[in-house]
Amino acid sequence: MILDSFQFKAMESGIKAMSIKQQVHTQNIANLDTPDYKVKTFSFGNTLENQMKQNAKDSIEYDFEAKVETKDNVEVLVDGNNVDIENENLELYSAYLQQAATIQKMNAVISDYRYVLQNASFK
Repeated sequence: MILDSFQFKAMESGIKAMSIKQQVHTQNIANLDTPDYKVKTFSFGNTLENQMKQNAKDSIEYDFEAKVETKDNVEVLVDGNNVDIENENLELYSAYLQQAATIQKMNAVISDYRYVLQNASFK
């Protein structure tokens, strides 16, 4: 079934990951004026790559891990806050675009299957 395929599970996990990334950057933006707030970062790419390599060897199952970490080694403002609003807005928009593209791809795959099922002759 399509919903159980590796491709569909990967796209589903990508959408979830981009949602988490959007939440992290939105939280960073919301804390722009919070004294001593440290920017949080989100990583997903390396985990995805490692999981795909492992699954290629072992099985077709798919899962992902997301890492949210605090970033301390960047320039700090006078109040101890290290949020770079331009970078946060860029990362937030990037996550939105990636999520939208993945949703569009999922819709195309579902549409292809729908077309085949509606037009196939099973006689």
